[in-house]
Amino acid sequence: MIAIFSLAQESVAIAEKVKRVLLAGGFDAELICSEKISCSSADEKVRSVYRAIKGSFKQKKNIVAILPMGVVVRAIEPTKKTEDPWVVCIDTNGKWVIPVLNGHRGANKFAELIAEGISAQAVITTLE
Repeated sequence: MIAIFSLAQESVAIAEKVKRVLLAGGFDAELICSEKISCSSADEKVRSVYRAIKGSFKQKKNIVAILPMGVVVRAIEPTKKTEDPWVVCIDTNGKWVIPVLNGHRGANKFAELIAEGISAQAVITTLE
């Protein structure tokens, strides 16, 4: 499962596009939005995106977050490199797609897939 998070109104269209890209690729994806924004295509609306990211990470769901990376880093609590899910962050303008955690275990690949699908640039900082 891939959980896609949108915190701000300006990132909803990007989040919806990411979900379409992943579903078209045969992946199981859900869109989770803040209840404070208009997001009619959300699979779930939450009061705290921060808590929802934390919960998804603990449930071993892979994460695509269209929100500031600082929020994501504070929300996750990495435990073990070989067991943690991957995490990808996209800026709210949809220009940059950044693998945050476990690039070698899928984040780099998904960052590149998503970047291509939404016409953005993947920022890969690890060696393959």
